[in-house]
Amino acid sequence: MLCVGVATTAQLTTPWILRFAIDFIQYGDKAPGNVLSEMTTRMLLSRNAYSHLAMLLSFGAFIILFTAVQGLFRFYMRTLMIGVSRKIEYEIRNDFFRHLLTLEPQFYQKHKTGDLMALATNDLEAVRSLLGPGIMHLVSTVLVAVSTLVLMMNLNAQLTLLALAPLPLVALTVKRLLAKIHKIFAKIQEQFAKVTAKAQENISGIRVIKTYVQEEAEAETFRELNRHLLEKNVSLAKVRAILWGGIEFLLGFSIILVIWRGGFLVISGKMTIGSLVAFLAYLGMLAWPMIALGWVMNMWEQGLASLKRMLNIWLTEPQIKDTEKTNHSIKNLKGSIEFRNVAFSYEEDKRNIIKNINLRIPAGQTLAIVGPTGSGKSSLVNLILRLYEAQEGEVSIDGQNIKSIPLRVLRKNIGYVPQETFLFSDSLEVNIGFGEDDPQPIEIEKAAESSQIKVDFDQFEDGLKTMVGERGITLSGGQKQRTALSRAIIRKPKILILDDALSAVDTYTEEEILKRLRNIMQDRTSIIVSHRISTVKDADNIIVLDDGEIVEQGTHDQLIQQQGLYFKMHQRQLLEKSLEEL
Repeated sequence: MLCVGVATTAQLTTPWILRFAIDFIQYGDKAPGNVLSEMTTRMLLSRNAYSHLAMLLSFGAFIILFTAVQGLFRFYMRTLMIGVSRKIEYEIRNDFFRHLLTLEPQFYQKHKTGDLMALATNDLEAVRSLLGPGIMHLVSTVLVAVSTLVLMMNLNAQLTLLALAPLPLVALTVKRLLAKIHKIFAKIQEQFAKVTAKAQENISGIRVIKTYVQEEAEAETFRELNRHLLEKNVSLAKVRAILWGGIEFLLGFSIILVIWRGGFLVISGKMTIGSLVAFLAYLGMLAWPMIALGWVMNMWEQGLASLKRMLNIWLTEPQIKDTEKTNHSIKNLKGSIEFRNVAFSYEEDKRNIIKNINLRIPAGQTLAIVGPTGSGKSSLVNLILRLYEAQEGEVSIDGQNIKSIPLRVLRKNIGYVPQETFLFSDSLEVNIGFGEDDPQPIEIEKAAESSQIKVDFDQFEDGLKTMVGERGITLSGGQKQRTALSRAIIRKPKILILDDALSAVDTYTEEEILKRLRNIMQDRTSIIVSHRISTVKDADNIIVLDDGEIVEQGTHDQLIQQQGLYFKMHQRQLLEKSLEEL
């Protein structure tokens, strides 16, 4: 505020000095209306030390001085304000990203990645402009406008009122057009999110696009989305041009009226030329705040539209979080798991994916889950991780309701390998050690040996330092799964969950991995989800899911004897294996 005040004072002083200079040129110390005060005249003409040329040079020096002061303090004003706004942007982006990390997977099923990326970049920049340049220019504009009006009234009240005659039209123009700008900008941000989402989706799915020869089709779809964005941006540019052009046009009438009436006052001797020039200078200064106000309000409308979009996400509370019922004294888990009358659906009022689940898994035992595609296998294990929340019944670990266990403790004690393996665009070493505070090289090596991925690493030139590319694109499906398995093993979890984690691995490699895993799984509760009977046959207990319910349960031999769904799956896989060997 100090910088704004000093810069504005210096700016407003310059026309006043210009007034003195012009009146001195025309009238000397005999200016009508005592424009040059007695004190000023005495200061400038005392002892006849200054010639008229020296006097003019003095006026010029004062103008240069105040202009320099204005420039200096405006520099500091911009540096401070923009710096603060960038700091705010930094904090908002961090907080926004941190908030996104607290939201459950269900949220991401409803929001596209591209939309969220647009919010974190394009919308955030508009909010920064609102909080930085927007506030700075608003304060500066209002201060200049009010101060200028006071000085104009001091010079000539009649001319000031005449100059303000077009103001109601200016206000009406600004009000009408800003409402339109707000609507258009909101649509632009939505369209930008669609363009970003499409680009992100196409880049992620480039292999599928190329495989199905859809490059041209996808390029055309993107072009169409981009064309709509262009059209909306052009519409916004037109409205902005009308806004600023309209303000300048209406303010032009003020200048014409002032010159007409001011010239008459000068001719009649009621106003000096210096005063008229100063008045016109102030009118020019007033014109800029009016134009700048339109620009600032445009910036505010854009910023508020983006802020509203961000708040829609920011005000979304995570549904799965620690509450006042969380027992923070729980630090470790043993691993016994129990489901009691559990039912779950991904959306309320929808058909249950999981229903009537009653199941107990003693600590240290291995449970296998099999069943047809879509029977609810992955959904069931996701409830243990609290990635989703059961609508009915209760899931407990070590006799504690899972909701009472701190989320960090729960997930730190679980090693999870999902169906869809995700690797970060970093080295193999970093991907295996992900989630550990300080993974030691020897621990990474052991985990890699257990998952049979070390054999592959040794063939790479950089070994564990090998970069895997975005989402592990440089690795095969089996290599990605084994890397993810290593990531779970290195945690030494009390509960190990493998969700179809070996589906992309050949039968021989799978058998080798399972041999090593048996030693690792001895003291851990293990849950294996698989379509392969060969993967689950040695489990302590096997459940068969069908349409979200447990339809069979027992050991491999017991289920074979029942000759139910498990038996049919087993027979079919034996037949498939026989056909492959032919």
